[in-house]
Parts: sequence; structure tokens; C-alpha cells
Amino acid sequence: MIVTEFVVEVENTPGQIAKVARSLGGKGVNIRAITTERIGSRGYIRFVVDNEKKAREALDEDGYFYTEGPVILKAFDDRPNTLGEVAHALAREGVNIEALYLGTGKSGKAEIVFVLDDVVAGRRVLGD
Repeated sequence: MIVTEFVVEVENTPGQIAKVARSLGGKGVNIRAITTERIGSRGYIRFVVDNEKKAREALDEDGYFYTEGPVILKAFDDRPNTLGEVAHALAREGVNIEALYLGTGKSGKAEIVFVLDDVVAGRRVLGD
């Protein structure tokens, strides 16, 4: 399914992830998948949530600078070579994986967030 990924830019200092997570949690927003990265002195927190509207409200109210864009969130069986098979299927169709990260899976499933150069083509390959 196509969902919205939020990318919050923060200082690369202790407590920044906690502040963002508490901001979202304070509005009742559950983080479904998250990853972080550092570029120089800046930190970037990338995540998908269960309630995009409330996430925007929380981030806006607390003055965060963020961007958002479409990504694919898809559950797969948690078994060896799943990622290899999926990545191969996307590559075969010319879809580039720009980033990916894992989320909270249920019942033996692993949820993967795919940041793709072509979300529409990626959805065709991966399905809903």
C-alpha cells in the first residue's frame, strides 16, 4: 500500500529522536516503521505512522521542519531471501530502491518500507 513517509530534520544531538517520538505519541500517533541517518551535523528521522493527519498536526505544533512523500509499505513472510526476491523483482522492472527500512510486523510478517524512484511502477511489481 502507498503511504506517506515523513522525514524530520533535527540537530544531531542526544534526545532528538525522543522529542519527535514524544511529540507524535502525545497526539496518539503510533510509529509503524522508523529509521534514522546522519549527514554532517544534521540528523534525519524517517518514519511512517498510523495517522498521517495527526502526525502533521504534532510536527507543525512543535515547529519541526519536515518533508513528506509517498512510499510503499508492504508485509512479507519473515523468511530467508524474501528481500532478495523482492529487490530482484523491482530491479528487473527498472525500479530503483532509494532506501528501505523495516517496520512492525504481525503474525510472522515483516513490514518493509520502500522508498522508490517510481512508486507507481513499484506498486505494480509489489501489489497491494
